[in-house]
Formats: sequence, structure tokens, C-alpha cells
Amino acid sequence: MHTHWMKCLVPMALGVALLSLVGCEAAEQSAQKLAEEAKKEAQALISDSVGEVVNEVNRQVDSLQESTNRALGKAEQDEQSGNQENESEPTGEPGAET
Repeated sequence: MHTHWMKCLVPMALGVALLSLVGCEAAEQSAQKLAEEAKKEAQALISDSVGEVVNEVNRQVDSLQESTNRALGKAEQDEQSGNQENESEPTGEPGAET
């Protein structure tokens, strides 16, 4: 009688072990899919963040270029107006009519 139970328990134990392995494999596949999705989401967030940073840097560079152009334009205007003033003033050179 003892051997009869053993003959029945061995296939049952193997069946339970097989079901456990199948369950573990399914859990592993599910975990891998979840990890892949999390990785894709993280990459999308990083991409968005990098895009925002690049846009902000571009805005700051544009602002700096505009202020530089204004400063250079003002310096050129000051230089041109200084040259015009010098041309209109008498030079005081010998031989010049006064």
C-alpha cells in the first residue's frame, strides 16, 4: 500500500514542479515586458527633458546674439556720429581759412 501512494505521489509532484516552472517562466516574461516598457518610458522622458534643455539653451543664445548685435550696432552708430562731428568741426590746420 505504501508503494501505491508513492507511485501516485511521484507524478503529482512532477506535475506540480512543472506547473511551478511554467508559472515562473510566465512571471519572468511578464517582468521582462514590464522592464522594457519602463525603459521606453524613461527614454521618452529623458528625450523630452533634453529637448526642453536644448530649446532653453537656444533661446538664451538667441537672446545673447540679439543683445550683442544691439551693442555692436550702437557702438557703430556712436562711431559714425563721432566721425560726422569731427568732419563738421574746423580742424585748425595751418592754411585753413577761419
